[in-house]
Amino acid sequence: MAKLFFLISGENPTLPFSEIKSILSAEGYEYLVLGELTQLLRVEAEAKCAEAIRFRSALAKYCCLEIFSCNATLDEILLNVEKVDFTRFIDYGESFAVRVLRIRGTSPDISCLRLERKIGEKIFNSVKTRNVRVNLKNPDKTFLGVLTDGMFFFGLKLVDVKRKDLIERGPRRRIFSHPAAL
Repeated sequence: MAKLFFLISGENPTLPFSEIKSILSAEGYEYLVLGELTQLLRVEAEAKCAEAIRFRSALAKYCCLEIFSCNATLDEILLNVEKVDFTRFIDYGESFAVRVLRIRGTSPDISCLRLERKIGEKIFNSVKTRNVRVNLKNPDKTFLGVLTDGMFFFGLKLVDVKRKDLIERGPRRRIFSHPAAL
């Protein structure tokens, strides 16, 4: 089992957490909740459960394989990045990008753009012998950092949940629709 974190919608304080847990239970995945933070749910589960979340969830945004978590200070974040062996995550010739998101104004002293640049530089330097490139528009791999509740979570993005896909499967798009068909 792997450590995963889900970035979820902030529309409701409890519903997104319950939705993810319900999907995991309904699909038959064993999981252990490691923590519920502001708009972030940490679980220990099989990595392939991310596809079920992508297909069924309306309130999740991203699912990431957690690489590390630490306090939200620039020095501690960069120290943890240096400890990671990124050759496990990036293959020869692949491209990557780093994105950092701030949840509800957490850690205002840290610049997300500068942090993205510094983390990306450290990753690039650690894997440059593998003919790796940075591609900010359409990368093969995306690393996502999340600042929330004084903590920083860093992971490899497994799935990007798009609401558009869920809406396209909605009742208004079906060929036949009847108000009594619930």
